[in-house]
Amino acid sequence: MLCQICGRETPEDFLEKHHLVPRCKKGKDIIDVCIDCGNQLHLIFSIKQMEYTYNTLEEILANEKVQKWVKWIRKKNEFRAVCMKTKKRT
Repeated sequence: MLCQICGRETPEDFLEKHHLVPRCKKGKDIIDVCIDCGNQLHLIFSIKQMEYTYNTLEEILANEKVQKWVKWIRKKNEFRAVCMKTKKRT
């Protein structure tokens, strides 16, 4: 399957459901993202930003930091989980 953020072909066990509006804020719309992109979204955006500003796939993809991330991650030849410095998930 393809990650809806980076567009890489991703093994099914490395895909996760990402709520566009955080689940803790009763979000129901979901996209499929690879683990790397899911972690990166939580590093880039706060819960409030995801709830009010970056709550559509279009808004997320238009963000400069996400575009920079996608450009970098697409250079990886094959899928493998990237080690992140820290996770900001709450």
